[in-house]
Order: sequence, then structure tokens, then C-alpha cells
Amino acid sequence: MKNIIAVSTGAFILVIAFSCCHSDLYAQTSRSLKPAETERRASETLTKSTRPRARTDFVRMANFYLRDGKLVFGKLVSEEKNKITIERLDESRIVVSTYSKREIDSRTLQVKNIAEAAYYMELAEYFSGRTWDFRDDMDDFIQAIRCCERAKRSLAETEGPDSEKIDEINKKIEHLQADRQVWTREVESRAKLKKLEFEATIETRLKELEDKVNASSQQIDKIVTDMKDNYQKLERSISEIDQGISRQLNILEERIEANRRLIDPWGLSYPRYRYPRRYYRPGDIP
Repeated sequence: MKNIIAVSTGAFILVIAFSCCHSDLYAQTSRSLKPAETERRASETLTKSTRPRARTDFVRMANFYLRDGKLVFGKLVSEEKNKITIERLDESRIVVSTYSKREIDSRTLQVKNIAEAAYYMELAEYFSGRTWDFRDDMDDFIQAIRCCERAKRSLAETEGPDSEKIDEINKKIEHLQADRQVWTREVESRAKLKKLEFEATIETRLKELEDKVNASSQQIDKIVTDMKDNYQKLERSISEIDQGISRQLNILEERIEANRRLIDPWGLSYPRYRYPRRYYRPGDIP
């Protein structure tokens, strides 16, 4: 029994001695670390403890066909009993459209969730792909950069400001801004070239315009002359027709008078010279 107590006492003393040595060793190690290294480790520990847990914000996307066969797709803003509101693309614009449920083929309606950052990066790719066609290019650049900024803000809220994806988006924004500067320079150069081209060819264009005006004037003069000739021909034709009708009426009167004399040679039934006598010049009666 005394031996057991002696062994236990010795073990207890060894444990106490080992603990004291370990404490001294830890204190020496801590003192041997540089102050900067100590601060860095403390900062990393604090950052890890205070960093929020990653989360993801989603955007609801919808696509469907209208009853006339038109496809509609975009961000689902709201869905109610009788209508559905969609934020969709319209060339260089993002427009909000509301559709009645009566317009929609309800069997084709599909709704899915995608990450908000991914949604805005898709928009950024869409608008950046529309640049350099010299149609609403400045609006396309602005929309692309704006969508990148929104995607970056969403990632900062969900994954933290140190996310590698944010660095990629920043590089994308820098690339778009550089492209916009090049585009501005090219547009200014293009405008100058257009101006020089216009100045160089203005005399030729004015000569061509003058020739066209002269040709048009000559054509108008010819039309006016033809109209005058046609009018004169029409007058002559009307005069000839009037003369012909007059001759035919005179001939008809002469025949009536002749027939009357044949029927009543003595003029008993009709007064003589009922019709006024007309005298014709030679050549009037065919």
C-alpha cells in the first residue's frame, strides 16, 4: 500500500513538472515570435472569426410562349393571379413588360432560379457583344459596365470583398473601359474621315446635283410643251367635231325640207319656209 502511494505521488510530481516546463516553453516560443508576425496571425484569426458565411442571392427567370407563338423570356419581376411582369431585353434597353395570363400559353411557362451575379454577368456579356456595330454603342458600353458593377456588388455581399470572382469582374470592367476609349477614338477618327471625304467630294456632288436639277427642269419643260401641244390638238379636234356636227345638221335640215316639198309640193299643209334658210359657202356641204 505504501508502495502504491509512493508511485502515485511520484507520478503526480512528474505531471506538475511537465506542465510547468510546457508553459515555460510556450511562453518562450510566444516571446520569440516577431511583433509583426503576431499581429498578422491575430488579424487572420479575427478575420476568420468575423467573416460572414457565404450565401447566394438568386434571380427568378421565366420563359413562356404567347398564344400568337411569340417567345418571351427574362427576369420575373412579379407573378399575380391574372398577370405576370417580366424584365426583358429590347436591343440596347432593359424594359419591363406586363402580360395578361390570357395572352400566355400556361403550359409553356417555366421558372428557374439563377445566381444574381451570374444573371448580371450574362447581361454584361450580351451588351458587350453588341458593341462595335456603331449602333447605340455608347449605351451598350454603359449597360455592360453597369451590369458588371451590380454583379460585383452581389458577390461582395454574398462571398465577401476578397472573392477571386470580383477580381475577374474588375478585369472585365477595365477591359470594357479600355474598349470604350478605343471606340471613342475610332469614332472621332471616323467622323474626321467622313468630313474630309465630304469636303473632297462636295464639288463633284454639287455638280451631280446641278445636272439632276437641269435634267429635271428639261423634263418639266418637255412635259409643259407636250401639254400645250395636246391642248391645241384638243382644241382643233373639238372645233372640227363642232363643224362636222353643224354640217350634218344643215344637211339633215335640207333633206327634211326636200322631203317636205315632195310630200306637199304646194305647201298646203305646212307654211312655206318653216325652217330658216341657210346659205352655205362652196365646200361646206360634202
